Amino acid sequence: MRHGSSTLVWLGSLALLAGVSRVEAAEPAGAPACKNAGVTISFVQGSMEIDTNGRGALAGVAAWLEAGDQRTVKLDGYADRKGGATANQRLSERRAQATKDFLIARGIAPDRIMVFGHGEEAADRPLPAGTDPRVVTVTVCDVPREAAAETPSPEQEAAAAPVTIPEPAPTAAAPPSAPPTYAPIAQIPPSTDRPARTRPPSRIGIETTVGAGAIGFIDQTARDATQTGASWDARMTFGSRLPIALEAAYIGSAQNIEALGLNTNSLLLGNGAEGTLRINLTRARVQPYLFGGVGWTHYQLTNSQTNTSSLLAKDDVGTVPLGVGLSARLGSFFILDVRGTYRATFGGDMFQGLALGTDNSNAMQSWNAAGRVGVEF
Repeated sequence: MRHGSSTLVWLGSLALLAGVSRVEAAEPAGAPACKNAGVTISFVQGSMEIDTNGRGALAGVAAWLEAGDQRTVKLDGYADRKGGATANQRLSERRAQATKDFLIARGIAPDRIMVFGHGEEAADRPLPAGTDPRVVTVTVCDVPREAAAETPSPEQEAAAAPVTIPEPAPTAAAPPSAPPTYAPIAQIPPSTDRPARTRPPSRIGIETTVGAGAIGFIDQTARDATQTGASWDARMTFGSRLPIALEAAYIGSAQNIEALGLNTNSLLLGNGAEGTLRINLTRARVQPYLFGGVGWTHYQLTNSQTNTSSLLAKDDVGTVPLGVGLSARLGSFFILDVRGTYRATFGGDMFQGLALGTDNSNAMQSWNAAGRVGVEF
């Protein structure tokens, strides 16, 4: 009796593979009845994750399968036409396998579930009308209980011949009562894909950048004696992924300077440091920001063996840098940054001798436009 039941389950599975969608009343009694379960599991584009509605529907299919050992199910996975055909074929297989894994987790034996991946919908494998192309369809196959309880007679076996199902030859390794196991497709390993990293390892965002730009004085007295020059800096930023960040920087500059009593190739070199508080207006990939802080710059005349001018040979100046900038993350960690800076000064005496006795302590205020590149940790 057990052998008859197992043979009918096997017959039902192979009939489902052959595309038998439904057995009509004219077919012999006890033949498997297969039909569309009316259940489709929809997926988001490019995804193989089963949503809440899909899990609820599959729970009903699992309960139906548990109600009879002679029942089997066929899962057909599909994908839409977006992307390559090879990738869509693999995606449809993964979707069908994910649905099978759900049923197995509910206690259904793997050999009662068949999975197929069809890739993109085609004319020879159309989906039911009104069905989304990103789905897994469910076909169920059942053998009536009264037929499963009987051993098929030779006449019944002969009547099943039109289905062209050969009787499997018994082997010494498997008992006659055990039905063969068929694997329509190879088991699909779990996806090893990982979402792109959206936050750096530091979580808060730590940037190191270097850059160069142009610098010049704003006050007329200093502008008359100097030319627009080059600037450079190296900067560390802590908190680029937070609303407020802190910056520490080394800054340098070089400008041609001309005054009575100086060599014509004299240079005004500046080296200093500054710390700023940066307010990030967004935390997106393109990030505008404001900043302000304090600093110090040491200025010194070079290429001048003798200085008979009214300029001091060197000076230490306090600065108050203020400005705006725009930072952009390119890829996972590459940083591109541009900013404009105004530096107010205090304690600057280098150009006092050119100011004709007037109080011009802010004569060394400057502007600076610079671009930088770097990485984020």
